[in-house]
Amino acid sequence: SEIRLIQLMPTADGGMPHTRPDSIICYPDISKFFSVSTLIHELWHIHQRIYKQLWNEVFEKLHWKEWNGRLPLSLEKNRRYNPDTIDSPFYVFKDKWIPVPIFDDIKRPKVNEVYIWFYNIETKHHIRNVPEEIQQYFPNLPIAGYEHPREITAYMLSQPELYIQSPSFIDLIQFIGQLSIQTTK
Repeated sequence: SEIRLIQLMPTADGGMPHTRPDSIICYPDISKFFSVSTLIHELWHIHQRIYKQLWNEVFEKLHWKEWNGRLPLSLEKNRRYNPDTIDSPFYVFKDKWIPVPIFDDIKRPKVNEVYIWFYNIETKHHIRNVPEEIQQYFPNLPIAGYEHPREITAYMLSQPELYIQSPSFIDLIQFIGQLSIQTTK
């Protein structure tokens, strides 16, 4: 598949690099193009989009599955959309927690100023802190990394030296290895 790199205006999309269907990487700030880890991160998003079914299998092994329910209106109306996850925005961790990116200032929303809230589908409540069970399995991620399993895995795979000791990274590498062996047979 051909991958296209597109430079946008520096202020576009809060200056954050991101992908767009099917294989476009957008760089509002071209200086970020020189960050190898950022480029690798975005390339993983392209791979995740193209091979969605394979990645859903990986995510399930990491305790995430796609969720097609409805968020409470208070969360939905303040949710920031992410171009990297637009085709499947919601995943639930262990049938309990759904991360939701919410604008920090809902009166003056800025794409690059969000908090990740966690909606509990059992209790119908939401919290702003990363649930302990998620943080223990996926330690040391930046808060933006907890937004979605695509973000979690792209962060870990683009900077593996930071996550090499975490149980989730070890599981991720093992699951990817098993899937690649199965698909080459």
